[in-house]
Amino acid sequence: MPAKKPKLLIAAAAVAAGSAAVYFYFRGLSQQISNPQESAKVVPDEATMAAFISPNPQALAQLQQLGTPGAQKLVGQGLKAFQEQSLAGTQIDFDRDLKPWLGGVMVALLPPDAAPKTDPPKLLVVVSVKNKISAWNFANKLKSQQGATSQETEYKGVKISEIAEPTGKRYSVALLNDQLVMAPLRKPVELAIDTFKGEPSLATQQSTTKFFSESAGVKNPIATIYIANYPAALQQLKANFPDDLQSLLTVMQQFKQVKSMVAGIGADSSGLRVKTIAQLYPKLLPQNSQAPSKLLSRFPGETIALVGGKGLDKIWLQATAEAKNSPEVDRGIQQVRDSFKRLDLDADRDVFGWMNGEFALGAIGSDRGILSQLGMGAAMLFETSDRPAAEATLKKLDAIAKSNPTVSVATRQVQGKQVTEWQIPQQGTLFGHGWLNENSVFVAFGGPLIDVITTAPPQPLSSSPSFQAIATSLPPANQGYFYIDMEKTMSWANRYLLAVQPNLVSPPVAELLNSLRGVSVATASTEPTTAQLEMLFALKYNN
Repeated sequence: MPAKKPKLLIAAAAVAAGSAAVYFYFRGLSQQISNPQESAKVVPDEATMAAFISPNPQALAQLQQLGTPGAQKLVGQGLKAFQEQSLAGTQIDFDRDLKPWLGGVMVALLPPDAAPKTDPPKLLVVVSVKNKISAWNFANKLKSQQGATSQETEYKGVKISEIAEPTGKRYSVALLNDQLVMAPLRKPVELAIDTFKGEPSLATQQSTTKFFSESAGVKNPIATIYIANYPAALQQLKANFPDDLQSLLTVMQQFKQVKSMVAGIGADSSGLRVKTIAQLYPKLLPQNSQAPSKLLSRFPGETIALVGGKGLDKIWLQATAEAKNSPEVDRGIQQVRDSFKRLDLDADRDVFGWMNGEFALGAIGSDRGILSQLGMGAAMLFETSDRPAAEATLKKLDAIAKSNPTVSVATRQVQGKQVTEWQIPQQGTLFGHGWLNENSVFVAFGGPLIDVITTAPPQPLSSSPSFQAIATSLPPANQGYFYIDMEKTMSWANRYLLAVQPNLVSPPVAELLNSLRGVSVATASTEPTTAQLEMLFALKYNN
């Protein structure tokens, strides 16, 4: 696709962006909810991926109760500005020309005609029409733009309007009952007509029907993304991805074990929720037990952020295997190995090799002792079945610390547990480690946290009101989890970070962050070839 966006595609992008604006902060929509299955009926079954966006009134009602007024205003202004910028020069006004007839929007990628799999995919946009007269007026406005020409032809009894700009670019549009189909090329529109006339469609695929109808299980779905063939979609996108999105493509390429996937975005009483279900190629996902976390209860209510999971050794082995086929991953793996090598540690043997149980890493708020200047410290907990290997690694680190004349290494008893500490004269304990039980080791950065992590907290994080509100609505995670309390994070940032660098976070970004209670993520696998991810952006209530 040329770098300069053609007007019709800009209009199509504005349609999707307009839908987003509607379900977030615009009012006055009809209560009709477009059905993705209806749009899928005109999309050929060979589509490698499809995304559906719906102006869902239930989602809109939920979101109007959430988020601070300032954040709502900022998002509304940003989306409005995007619409105006996208439609600049097209003589098209979103509220007047698009909003009255706009229903759900489906964007599909079809395989290229040519044999090379890296050729750009064919784009097809399907827009549900709520008001045919308004849609007809919009089509006429496209045709009548200054310098544009149009030609009407028929294909299998359906009228196709081909619109040409003065630059020579052409676009095709056709109306199929209540679905407006459009594409920068005529061929995708013809394929949509073939499908409308009875050729197999996405809607005829049983798996697709399930994915779109359930939207990965989210309530009040706003958007659903379905990728039928993940490797094929990546190959096609690679040839046509703009330079400023190459980093996103690089991230997507790291998930080569994914065969197909569906993602749903919805709104409920807690906030915005994202659910993803991926079908994987066999034997590529480490299988962990369904047992609940044993380490979560060790973290106190003052915990600001937490990430954890099981089997770091398996994750590391999977990453090193992936590095053989990915230069980006290989560079990252090499950087990790080099970092540990400077400490005379072998990453494979001395570090990740013994981390075969559950692990958890947390940032904990504290203004005591050596942490008074920073306001927080960190603690890491690891379960292992190879205690001798873990102890050998910790002894190597202690030896390095002893070689520094400004650091003293000593042991003490805390709650009946022997703890090794690195102390700096006149400042306090910088680092400490010890064993919580026979197979659970901890490492703490900041002396005050040694006492915190070795003692069962009277008010653990798992029972705190903030954790209950942000994380407990997610399913149990047996692959990994992430949690951040944004209210605690912003309170810490205002006191310790922004007080020194007030311009580090812009006022609009701070407004958006302050509208969040927190973010939580859980990943799980109940079958060897199925992975699930759920993410919640917990929003404050708009009082």
